[in-house]
Amino acid sequence: MKNRYFILTVTATTLIFTRCKNISPNKADNQLRPDNKTLKQSENIDSISSLEKSSTLHLLQGRWQQVEDKSNFLVFDKNHRREIADGMDKWEDEIFVLSDHCLNESNSVSNEPKEKDKYISCKESDLCWYITSLDSNYLILTYLERGNELIYKRVKE
Repeated sequence: MKNRYFILTVTATTLIFTRCKNISPNKADNQLRPDNKTLKQSENIDSISSLEKSSTLHLLQGRWQQVEDKSNFLVFDKNHRREIADGMDKWEDEIFVLSDHCLNESNSVSNEPKEKDKYISCKESDLCWYITSLDSNYLILTYLERGNELIYKRVKE
């Protein structure tokens, strides 16, 4: 249900943005939203920026299984990162932050390039991962402490 809502939101936003590009600035100020409220051109651009910001976070949400170690699972639920694997008694649960650089102590002097919403930082455990690739089916993370690449496949629920 959430995926349908997200797809509908993206489609509607794309249509509004495309429509606003094709009309003069004066007419764009009077463009109507689906709820019949007036939408100014600057508000339209701001809403798209917000959508782009949250697209990485939205794609992360859900359950992922590591390709090489089938016992290892990651779950991203809002701002929580949960992990379990063989040898772990219970799920590790920690708040994470998505940002343009690592926010944890051990990577604070890192020379990694800043990239929007490409870093997952867990301050409590002092861990950081770079999102090498992310789509609706696969998540590839680089654990920055060691530089090793971790490949996960989305688990359909």
